[in-house]
Amino acid sequence: MLPSSIVDLSHPLQDPMTCYPGDAGFKMKSACNFSISNPSCQMVIVTHELALSTHTGTHVDAPFHFFPDGAKLSEIPVDRFVGRAVVLDVRPAARARARIDWADVDTACNKASLEQIGPRSEGKVDIVLLWTGWDAHWDTPTYYAHPYFSREVSESLRNMGAQLVGMDTLGPDETPGDEAGEVNSESFAAHEVLLGGGRIICENLRRIGSLVGDEEVWISMVPLSVRGSDGSPVRAYGWRQTRVQSN
Repeated sequence: MLPSSIVDLSHPLQDPMTCYPGDAGFKMKSACNFSISNPSCQMVIVTHELALSTHTGTHVDAPFHFFPDGAKLSEIPVDRFVGRAVVLDVRPAARARARIDWADVDTACNKASLEQIGPRSEGKVDIVLLWTGWDAHWDTPTYYAHPYFSREVSESLRNMGAQLVGMDTLGPDETPGDEAGEVNSESFAAHEVLLGGGRIICENLRRIGSLVGDEEVWISMVPLSVRGSDGSPVRAYGWRQTRVQSN
């Protein structure tokens, strides 16, 4: 049975749109457009050419994005991108260019969700969504001043068994800007910890809060099948379904 409440978690690809500073944007142009003779109706063949980065819009990062020996996207089983998920509400700590620490994640409102994180082999959940609410600023200058996550947050989620970590910001690390300090290895601590641990990151999600409720949360973030790629845009979506009661 198809779920009754599918939530689109991806931002539409369009020109112009928000992109990481220095990254290629999104372009679409006509590649083919001609009419076909048909006496009963008008027919026009339309084809477009797309130009975009592997990290345009809502997308996933494979370990190869940061580590030459890391897994490429085509080497990751597709089932890693689909499954049950937990939502961690960190909105109270989400302020412009603010660091979100583990104490901001390990709160009473997230207790039940944190207890669910672990290996699928143990019947637990290995997809984690960090809900900051920052997607409300999409396509505005404020979006670049998003909150970011401390190294401890990434280490804790990795150690608990999270395999895919998604967020509704430009990324888990601080995006450089006029107010940011020097860019160094610590500036990419979350990427280092998660991708270095063989995990997957999904950035630029939206509407995470629409998944919160009493039912189970399920997610699909299946990327394009691009051989040898470091990442890919995704049409991410989620849904809620009744929890299966164990005997």
